[in-house]
Amino acid sequence: MRVVPHLRRMRLTDANLATSSIIVFPLGVPTSVRSLTRVVMTWTAHLGARASLRGAPAAHLARGHRRTRDTPPRRRSAPPPRAETARGEHAIDVPLPTSGALAPPAWARDAVSAWPWRGGLEPCGDHPVRALSPDQVTGSIPEDLRGALFRVGPGRCRVGDAKYAHWFDGDGATFACSFEDATRDEADSSVTVRAGIKFVRTSRFAAQERAGVDKGVAVRGAWTQADERNFPFANLFRFPTNPSNTAPLVHAGELLALCEGGAPVRVDKRTLDTLDTLDNETKSVFAESAGRRLPMGFSAHAKRDSDGSLYTWGLAAPPSIGVQVARISATGEVTHVVDLPLCAGDLNGALSPERLEFALIHDCAMSEKHLVFVVPPWRLRPGFDGKLAGALAGATSFGHAFEWDDRRGAWLVVLRKNDLSVVAARETKQASAYHFCGARDEARRAPDASSETSSSETSSSETSSSDASSSETCVVLVGELRGRRDDLEARFADMYASVWAEDGYNTLREYVIDVNSGALLSDAPFATPVSRASDAERARGRVAGQLPMEFPTAAPATRGRAPRFVYTLAFSGSGGGYFDAIQKLEAGAETHATRFLPPGVFPSEVEFVPKVCAEKDEDAGYLLYLEYDSAAHASSVVVLDARDIAGAELARIHLPFHVPYTFHGTFEPE
Repeated sequence: MRVVPHLRRMRLTDANLATSSIIVFPLGVPTSVRSLTRVVMTWTAHLGARASLRGAPAAHLARGHRRTRDTPPRRRSAPPPRAETARGEHAIDVPLPTSGALAPPAWARDAVSAWPWRGGLEPCGDHPVRALSPDQVTGSIPEDLRGALFRVGPGRCRVGDAKYAHWFDGDGATFACSFEDATRDEADSSVTVRAGIKFVRTSRFAAQERAGVDKGVAVRGAWTQADERNFPFANLFRFPTNPSNTAPLVHAGELLALCEGGAPVRVDKRTLDTLDTLDNETKSVFAESAGRRLPMGFSAHAKRDSDGSLYTWGLAAPPSIGVQVARISATGEVTHVVDLPLCAGDLNGALSPERLEFALIHDCAMSEKHLVFVVPPWRLRPGFDGKLAGALAGATSFGHAFEWDDRRGAWLVVLRKNDLSVVAARETKQASAYHFCGARDEARRAPDASSETSSSETSSSETSSSDASSSETCVVLVGELRGRRDDLEARFADMYASVWAEDGYNTLREYVIDVNSGALLSDAPFATPVSRASDAERARGRVAGQLPMEFPTAAPATRGRAPRFVYTLAFSGSGGGYFDAIQKLEAGAETHATRFLPPGVFPSEVEFVPKVCAEKDEDAGYLLYLEYDSAAHASSVVVLDARDIAGAELARIHLPFHVPYTFHGTFEPE
């Protein structure tokens, strides 16, 4: 899920020094480090307008929901009361290991005892891919479900007794579960199921393994500082390392583990062995050329188009600065690389502190013609507090230096896909979102004074600035956070201590954006949001509204058009303290099918796999997902009929190990 800042995005030259600081070094620090420190601590960014953005239309500078600097920040509301531990049927004794390398320290055992869902954070080690016995599969694997489910997530959130300082810093692991037609030697079943999980052997993982687990964190992450008590100068001018822990992608036959922290890492699809250990500058999978160098970071949500091409984004490689977007052809050739404007100064070249900020861009929405970015005002800003300088020098964490700016709205950018040119860029409503669920281009009828309205969230300044003659809009499905971003990040910073409630989840909303101006014409929930499910709704398997959600997904056939159904992970407020349901939201419906999991069982993001048959129904397919059963400290792969998600499961694969919570997945058909 994250753009990881790197020091080398900056152009550090004596010609643009603006401020200076005095640093006292301990004896033994090399001269080269002293020199680099002096440069960094006297740093300022290149402020000229980016060449690719000069001459941008003035309409792009519309301010929308801009708040004045005199506006006092919004007061934080008191959080709802939360139980300190699971109670009743949710208070489950999790059988964690009591000896060996996977046995948790006392603090982790206590954390899991308080909330059993936390057992899914515990590491499981490597489990080589192997065929499972027929008695490990209950139900029946559909005959047209052949291929492999891949999922990627943090294989561990702690190193021995030391916790990583953010969930997103956990060392990446790749899980696979494949369904193959049985051979003659495997006559006990018509299908062979293979499953396994392995850590991605990044250079950072290798360094930590060499250091061992007894001395704590040995390498710097985006949020986690190395333990300098045992590893002196391990943070000083060290780039945040790439954990390769966010999403899998199959491109040109290669399985890639993705994370915004660096380059894709190739993983063997059959064995899950890491095929190469890449540093943050190498992109061996793709063909770069002069003037077409990929960004330093590679998005975990790279968008695959219908022609096989990919769109990705990340922090620019030096000597460029800022964030760049790139297009990669189906054959792996980098065809376009452009700058992404993140403030008005990027468009007109005006001097502005906003141009020196770092932004986190985890996902975007793709329609047939456009890429749409909605960047929350969660930024690392320059200032007299020294946070930016400290992060650049390695003295403090990068990720934890980010702050929410209550004075600003989100920054919206629309790019044209065919050449990645900027169509519109402006400030819009204040919102935070990690994930999107697609976009579509639509023609808009001419404005009618008697019928045209805007939602309460859409400002009159935006609506009135829209070009009345325009007929092109882009409709984007956005997972908008219900609570505050800083509260969400505080939970992520210590998952073993986090307690979840409605404000940590999202509402799926539909933004209608005027493509010419970037104005937000309307903003409405995909389905009416509700806080929890009633006992009667649990019994029926249908809820009169949209539960707090995350990880929205729709059938691939809906790309470029309005989906009728969107599948989400849901928080029903059952008392388990974490995701406990899967919901099938239906556009325009009063109630929505919901699968409620038993106490102590927690789902992962679902993967929609279309049926091979020629059925035309949008929901003709299967939902695949991982379940963590805290009572057994084990996981299963579950197969559901997407048309009846609350009904009986089609198949369940009982894994001989638990899978730590993963972020994202993909299914590659056989």
